[in-house]
Amino acid sequence: MKNRLFLLFIGFLFIGNLHAQVEWPDGKKSAVVLTYDDGLKSQYEIVIPQLEKKHFCGTFFLYGLGVEQEDIPYWIRAAKKGHEIGNHSIYHPCLAKKNKKQQTLPCHDLECYSVKGLLTEIKIMNTFLYTIDGKKIHSYAYPCGKTTAGGEDYSVPLSKTGIVDFARGGSDKNFIKNEDINFFKTPTYAAHTGAKAKELIAQVKKGIKEGGLTVFVFHGVGGDYLTVDAEEHQKLLDYLDKHSKKIWVTTYSKALKYLSEKKQ
Repeated sequence: MKNRLFLLFIGFLFIGNLHAQVEWPDGKKSAVVLTYDDGLKSQYEIVIPQLEKKHFCGTFFLYGLGVEQEDIPYWIRAAKKGHEIGNHSIYHPCLAKKNKKQQTLPCHDLECYSVKGLLTEIKIMNTFLYTIDGKKIHSYAYPCGKTTAGGEDYSVPLSKTGIVDFARGGSDKNFIKNEDINFFKTPTYAAHTGAKAKELIAQVKKGIKEGGLTVFVFHGVGGDYLTVDAEEHQKLLDYLDKHSKKIWVTTYSKALKYLSEKKQ
């Protein structure tokens, strides 16, 4: 009798684990999304050529003040090639630094914003992005990963506006499993300055083991700031390509849309 109860208990654990696993397209074990913030030159000069050699598409979150006129043709080309262009606000508001001197106006720190004001900014940025990719709705990345405006969480009001479909940030988890996902606070793994391929690949392996989604965020690659060496980035892509039978490498919105449909 005890043996039967034990086997039954193990069976329930196994079924529970199966329930937690996401059934990814084409029988793949996990998914990986490569996102890049701020629309930096190194991204269209180095990252996009690296991605396209592997037939991968990335997600590039642009913020209005950081996009120069001469950059726009590159982002139009990227969108036409299948790369996702995302919304990262106009002014990229973050929390004020503690040692910051007296604030000059206009203030673009998160403490100075209202939820309504920030949502308006995101909406205006969507209009700008429409001129690049022809899409009315975009995914959004919280600047600096912060989800508050004037001390108030704006993730829920944002989700109700319909101006963006998903939002990245607000959590320090390394990967997403289907049963615990918040589509307007999806976690991300930040590739810090000087990050090595070894540690990035370790996150991918963790995602494969758990059957989840790993969302990376990069800034500069081979240049600019918060920089990861171009060779280290290439090694990550080489690994993803080598294990393409197990890993679905896709854009942020495609991965989140897939998960949202699975939960319905």
